[in-house]
Amino acid sequence: MIPIRPDILCPRCRRINSRRATVCRYCPQALGFIDGTNCYFLVRVIKTGGQAVIFEAIDDNSHRTYAIKEIALPLDPDQALDAFQRCAVEARLLATLAHPGIPHFYSCIIENGRVYIIMDLVRGSDLEDVLRQRGQMSESEVLSIASQVCDILDYLHRQANAVVFRDVKPSNIMYGSDKLVTMIDFGIARFTNSHRGIVMGTPGYAPPEQYHGDISVASDIYALGATMHHLLTGRDPRGQKPFSFPPVRDLAPHVSLLTADVVQRALQLNPNQRFHSAVEMRAAIRAVIHSEDTTILPTIRENSPIPARVISPLQFDPNITLNLVERLYTTNVITPSDAQQHITTHELSFLPREAPISPSPSIPIVNNPPGQRVGFFTPHIIIVFVLLLCLIGGGIWYFRTTILNWHPSTPQPISVTITVDIAANADIDTAFANAYADYIRTTYGTHMKISTTPHFLGRPPESIGQNPDGTTRYQGIIVAEIAPYSPQP
Repeated sequence: MIPIRPDILCPRCRRINSRRATVCRYCPQALGFIDGTNCYFLVRVIKTGGQAVIFEAIDDNSHRTYAIKEIALPLDPDQALDAFQRCAVEARLLATLAHPGIPHFYSCIIENGRVYIIMDLVRGSDLEDVLRQRGQMSESEVLSIASQVCDILDYLHRQANAVVFRDVKPSNIMYGSDKLVTMIDFGIARFTNSHRGIVMGTPGYAPPEQYHGDISVASDIYALGATMHHLLTGRDPRGQKPFSFPPVRDLAPHVSLLTADVVQRALQLNPNQRFHSAVEMRAAIRAVIHSEDTTILPTIRENSPIPARVISPLQFDPNITLNLVERLYTTNVITPSDAQQHITTHELSFLPREAPISPSPSIPIVNNPPGQRVGFFTPHIIIVFVLLLCLIGGGIWYFRTTILNWHPSTPQPISVTITVDIAANADIDTAFANAYADYIRTTYGTHMKISTTPHFLGRPPESIGQNPDGTTRYQGIIVAEIAPYSPQP
C-alpha cells in the first residue's frame, strides 16, 4: 500500500508547500493551526465568496479531513468587532446543533487577523454549480432536495430557541453523489428571540419582511420557494425585479400543476399566506411525490423528520490506502507519452526542489552573439561549426546516458494527469495509486519501480462528472520518481 499525501497551502500567501513543511518557503508563515492536540493544515480552496474562504484541511495527527471557513477581519476596529461578533454567533450556533444535514462544528481559532471555523467537510457540489453545469434540474430531483431542506429547516425551527437560517439559496445547499442534502454557511442565521436583525440576505431569495429586519421562520419558507423556482426553471432571481416570480409552468411547462402550486404558495408576499411551517411544506411536497407514484426519496424515513443518515466517526485513517477486493475503476491517462515531456511537466510544477544527493553535470549552452557578416568558408566559421558539432554530440550523449538509460541511482520524476472512474464504495487514494502503478508498468515496463511516495500535485483529485453506471469520474495529477530495479548481485 502506498499512502498519498497532498501538498499544503500557506494561509497567508496561498502558495503550495510540501506536505512535510511546517513553515512556508515563500513567506515566514507557520503552516499549521494548533488547537489542543489537533494541528490542521490547509490542502485546497473549496469555495470563495464575500469575506469568507472555505478550505479543505487535514489534521496532521488523525489524518482526518475537515472544512475550515476563513473570515478576514476588517482593519477598522469597529467593523472588525462587528465581523468578529458575527463569527462568534455562527460558531456558538453551530455548536448547539446536531443534525445529519448540518456540518458538525469542532472549534474556532483566531490568528493573524482572521477567524477560522473548523467543521465537517461536506463532499459534493452546491446547487449553484449544478445549475451552472445543467441549466435546470428535473422535477423529481427538486422535490427530493426540497423535502430534505424542509427536514433541516424543521429541525432548526423546532429548537427551544428557534433558529432562522435566513439565507436559503442554491449556493448554500450541498448535493452529494448519494443524493443527500447538507446546508452550509450559517453566517447570518439568527435565533428568533434576537433583536431585529441587520438587513441581510441575498436579493432575489430574501422575502420582503427580511428587508425590514424581521426574523421569522416564514422567511425560510419563502427562500426555499425561490430556490425551487430557480432549480425548476433555470431563472436566476438575482438581478430580476424584486419579488417577481413568473408562474413555474410559464417557464417550464413540463412541471406538474401540483409542484407549481407548492412553489406558488411558498412565494406569497404575505407571510400568513405561505405554509405555516416547514413540516406543512414537506407534507405538501411528499403528497406530490406520492401522487406521481415515484420512489425518489429512498434515503428518507416516511415517519421521521430527520433523514436516515447517521454521522459516525471514521474508524480508519482516510489517507491510508486499503486493499480493494475487486477492480472498481478504469483508467484513462491524459498525458504525453514521451518520458522527457513528463519530466518537463514536473519541472514546471509547484513541487519543492530538493537538493540532489550528488551533483550531475549540466549541458553546456552556447549563446553566440550576432557579429559582423563574414565569408561562409572563413577559418573562424569553420572552427565555430566544428565546436558546435562537438557540443551537440556531447549533449546527445549526455541525454542518452542520463535520461534514456536510467540507473538505479538516478531516479526520474514522472507526473501524470489521470482520470479514474470510481464506485461509491471505493477508496479514492487506492484507485489513483493503482492507476499510477498501472500506467508506469504499461509505459515503462515491469522492470521499473516507484522509488518515492507518489502524491497529488497541487491539490487532491476533483470530481469532473457522473457516469451512467453510477461511478464518479475524478481527475488528478500524481507525481513520483521511478527507476529500474537494482540488478541482483
